[in-house]
Amino acid sequence: MRAMQHKTEYSAESFWQFADITQTSEKYKIDKNLQYLAIAPLDRLKKIFVQYRFFTHYYITDLAILISKLPFNNLRSILAEILSEELGDGNARYSHPELYDDFLRSIGIPPSSLVQSDANCIRYLENIRSSLIQRSWAYGVGLRGMGGECLCQIYLATMHEYFSKNPAIQALDNIAWKFWEIHIGEEDLHHQRIVRAAINEAMSSQPNIADDLMTGYIESKMAWDDFWQQIFKSAR
Repeated sequence: MRAMQHKTEYSAESFWQFADITQTSEKYKIDKNLQYLAIAPLDRLKKIFVQYRFFTHYYITDLAILISKLPFNNLRSILAEILSEELGDGNARYSHPELYDDFLRSIGIPPSSLVQSDANCIRYLENIRSSLIQRSWAYGVGLRGMGGECLCQIYLATMHEYFSKNPAIQALDNIAWKFWEIHIGEEDLHHQRIVRAAINEAMSSQPNIADDLMTGYIESKMAWDDFWQQIFKSAR
């Protein structure tokens, strides 16, 4: 007697429909917290920016963990290429966390403030890492491949759109914009496209991973929203 095959709840089509709905820039453009960045006092902006710094550090390590769990396929190679870029392609001085620190220092944040993390923000990041380690590689792709790479770009682009209009930011000279130029420009959009194509390829060969991809992405979306709510709360 043949064993019954597991019937997946989601398909590649339903997964991307959900991802596309939740990744619309219009959703974030009406976010009151993001809109506040256009008028927030500089001291509060600095607190918000410092807390995001810890996401950049966790994301790189999480991406390395995810790559180590993936089977040998195009998705693994693409994520490894993205990880190399995050780390500066062999030159640590140009790693993305270092470029972000350049930005923080250029708006007047002293080095001693860069390590002042909010415990609740870190808790969200630790919870994501725990899920990444404990769950399947497909769950991790939804959690960190989609949630970290694709969702992050849309949020950062909207964030930049608002805070760059803030008079306190516009009054500053010699801001180090390189981090933002990378993450709101064509380079990150290209990452979104190639990651999506590689995930489609993986789903074509293994349709049963759609459920884990979806549940991983849903967790990422919830954790991402909660993480940013906590960042704004901690900056009050």
